[in-house]
Amino acid sequence: MIQEMIRAFLLIFVAEMGDKTQILAMAFATRFPVGKVLLGIGLGAFLNHGLAVLLGSYLSQLVPINTIQMIAGAAFVGFALWTLKPEPEEDEEKETRFQFGPTATVALAFFIGELGDKTQLTAITLAADAGYPLMILAGTVSGMIATGALGIIIGKKLGDKIPELGIKFLAASIFMFFGLQKLYQTVPAQYLSPAYAAPFLCILAAIVAWMVFLLVRRRRDGLRSDFAAKAKMLHDYYLHLKDDLDQICLGSEYCCSCEGDQCAVGMSKAILQAALAEQDSREESRNDGPTHWDKPFTKEAVLDSLVDTLWLISTIRDEDRLTSAHRIRNQLETILLGRAIEEFGDLASYIESVKERDAGLARKIGGMLRMRKPFEERLLNVGNRISNIYLVELQEGYLLIDTGYPEQFERFEKALRKKNIALDDIKYIFITHAHDDHVGFLNRLLERTHAKVILHPETIGRMEAGQNAFRGGCSSRLAWFFCQLMNLFGKGDHRFEPVEASDRYIPVTGNTQQEIEKMLSARIVFLPGHTADSIGLLFDSKALFCGDAAMNGFPSRNHVIIWIEDLDAYKASWEKMTEMNFQKVYPSHGKPFAKEELVRHTERLEKIRLYPLRHA
Repeated sequence: MIQEMIRAFLLIFVAEMGDKTQILAMAFATRFPVGKVLLGIGLGAFLNHGLAVLLGSYLSQLVPINTIQMIAGAAFVGFALWTLKPEPEEDEEKETRFQFGPTATVALAFFIGELGDKTQLTAITLAADAGYPLMILAGTVSGMIATGALGIIIGKKLGDKIPELGIKFLAASIFMFFGLQKLYQTVPAQYLSPAYAAPFLCILAAIVAWMVFLLVRRRRDGLRSDFAAKAKMLHDYYLHLKDDLDQICLGSEYCCSCEGDQCAVGMSKAILQAALAEQDSREESRNDGPTHWDKPFTKEAVLDSLVDTLWLISTIRDEDRLTSAHRIRNQLETILLGRAIEEFGDLASYIESVKERDAGLARKIGGMLRMRKPFEERLLNVGNRISNIYLVELQEGYLLIDTGYPEQFERFEKALRKKNIALDDIKYIFITHAHDDHVGFLNRLLERTHAKVILHPETIGRMEAGQNAFRGGCSSRLAWFFCQLMNLFGKGDHRFEPVEASDRYIPVTGNTQQEIEKMLSARIVFLPGHTADSIGLLFDSKALFCGDAAMNGFPSRNHVIIWIEDLDAYKASWEKMTEMNFQKVYPSHGKPFAKEELVRHTERLEKIRLYPLRHA
């Protein structure tokens, strides 16, 4: 009985080493508490493997045990080959985003992820040959939890030190051993003769050799690609820094003549030139450091170069290649702090070291590093797909894009707590337009935070009115029926609590727009049509937050919003969006979608006819 459980545990444990589900466990552990991740893995595996054990036990009553064992042997050989199969790259755009709690999210992800996977088929095979199916279930579930736990430990402690390829070879070898052993014990004797066994083993060996060759080649190509990518990143960094240092350098007007490596900037240039020439920069000078660092350099430009250097170091993480980058870092630190920080463990410990010397500088470095992260890593949706509430990480604090309906506030607070974000961390609230589902709990936020509100000047009067405007009409009959349905449920008036907080407003005007865009590191886009006061935000030429200039999902058709005040203005805004340079649309309602969708549906705009509501 115990042997069956141990055997099931070991097979699942080995099968999942280096598998996508182990990687998934690592990923979830970065977002949720480890305990909840492991509980979710256990629940998902229990449901998935429970179905497998039931099916395997049922099969054992219909098929002779010797036949089942023979099939099990063949299955294990198949699992060995499956383990060696190169896995295609996952498309990040297809990642499923669940809106449940941590445990349910992880459980559902593992249940779906293991459907039809080799571990589920392994559980079926083991249960079909088991005297104690429940012990098989206990073994497979505990195996899944153990591999998940190990994956989390690897992810948090060891990083990339354990080679994935070696794990795959070990797992495949164990599956192959058990599979061939079962086949030897169960295949009829006449088929074990050399006439049958030799061709089978030769073909199997050829298949294994070919798959190993493909894996090794893919790994080698991946390493080459990684090497080339890092080399290009370093080269681009050096070229960019060269321009920055030329701007920072005070020139002959201040220094009369270049002091070379006696100056922090001059030393940095020497290190950089040596790096570009692929020389050892330490040969350029025998000095321990520059003697002139306290010149009136532009500290903001020096800080920007330091943050660029820190980001490079944290991204490449290859100390053999980063010697020059670290030496340049030391020169820039000397200008900003008066002396260099020799030890560099990671960014967090580095910022703590800076904080001991200059807390304000440490805060600036932390904020600027946050802004260097890929935009997707700075973005959170703390609403739901029906009514999105986006939170964007800024250099200091967060930008909130719209507030939802009033009844969403408690859920909004709970979502922030889960992310360890305080309400007062919200520094700015960007209102795309004055509708009840966009300003519903704005008053409560103004009471609980010190946030400033960025808005269209016309939004101010509309918010004071406390009700959506009803000029225009519904964009389709389906949208009209939907609005009638909302009216039946008491939502047809679209009233909201009036908002009057002029001392907190930053209206977007010709005089303020440029300064606001600098604060948000984003471009403000005027998108009238849905309403006259509709505005959006464009980040990094990648993401457009369009408010209700477009939507995704019922009752919309072709991403057209269900209510339009001015059809001509709406068409013009749509055309403006298609001509802009970005990749993805983030609407206030529905999932994000590619810009190409807007382009594809542009011709459909000519067919739109507006259907006014009676009380409009």
